[in-house]
Amino acid sequence: MRISSRSRYALLTVLDLTIQRSAGVSKVHDIARRQQIPQKFLEQILLVLKSGGLVASKRGAKGGYLLKKEPETISVADVLALTEDAVMATEEDNNEGANQIFAEVWTEINTHVSAKLAGLDFQELHARAEKAQESQLWQYTI
Repeated sequence: MRISSRSRYALLTVLDLTIQRSAGVSKVHDIARRQQIPQKFLEQILLVLKSGGLVASKRGAKGGYLLKKEPETISVADVLALTEDAVMATEEDNNEGANQIFAEVWTEINTHVSAKLAGLDFQELHARAEKAQESQLWQYTI
């Protein structure tokens, strides 16, 4: 399974907005800097996420972007649905003989991947990010 840069950046953006949620709105240039996303590309991604109902924007000097939904209600699958045409394993057009066996395998894989992506929400990803950050604080060399 391969996902596009657009999807990777969209996932990073939603995770960033989840992490920064308590601070309120996030400016585009701040998200771009923190996540190392080209700002023009990030602006396009934010428009897609906004039109998909995952983020909201506020205008003005103190404006920016914020999550429109609670992080535990946004799944990885929700973001990928907005940014990818297809995430699943491909099926062969020819479903005869041995190809039928592989068609069944692709269907099984797609079912498992879909379930995992739908069950993985951004509150859990935030918790994973915090845990990873804590473990990095203890790694140092004398």
